[in-house]
Amino acid sequence: MDSLKRKYFSWHITSSVIVVAIIALFCQFLWFPAPFLQIDGTWFALLILATVDITLGPLLTLLLVSSKKSIRDLTLDMSVILVIQISALGYGLTQIEQERTYAIVHLDGVFNLVAKKEIAKLQLIAKQRLPKYQGIYYAMVVNSDLPSHTTTSKRPLLYSPERFKLISKKSMKGSQFPYQKLPADVKEQYNENYIFKLLAGKNRHGLLVFNNDLKLIDILLLPKQ
Repeated sequence: MDSLKRKYFSWHITSSVIVVAIIALFCQFLWFPAPFLQIDGTWFALLILATVDITLGPLLTLLLVSSKKSIRDLTLDMSVILVIQISALGYGLTQIEQERTYAIVHLDGVFNLVAKKEIAKLQLIAKQRLPKYQGIYYAMVVNSDLPSHTTTSKRPLLYSPERFKLISKKSMKGSQFPYQKLPADVKEQYNENYIFKLLAGKNRHGLLVFNNDLKLIDILLLPKQ
């Protein structure tokens, strides 16, 4: 490997690792605050994104860069490589952003994750002034007795923000997670005066902890079954 190829490769892989690390931190703290990354399972998409971004650009650099080429050719090659890498990165980030949890919705005694891509009218949620937990709305669905849990427009209730309402004490009373079945570490933190509800996730299940004012104060990961 000639010195120029080694220099370009080292620079490119170092910068790629830094960019991916910044994106991972951004996703962890803004798009998927703990423990949503573990509950949702989108970490796998992040892993693929990181792998593609880290390997694609540097490998193309390793393949194309040569000390035998002119500065003009090297500039052209690097421009093409960067365009390909940035395009792949942009597409991956767009897909992940659409997968992020936008709301936690209560239906049939269980809270469910609702991704941003599944809600057609995001502005309706903002207008209803629903409460948030770490930037994510939480609510309940009304009229869950409709056939097949769909609205008259055949849209699933979980994805129908026009039916999202503030959670009520009546809805929270039913199907509470049994206190005696809570993990020991949870019992050390919270007594029986709190309300515990199951959060069904794609990768892991979680436990929502509400106070008596129905304010969501914590989300805990349940042990894998």
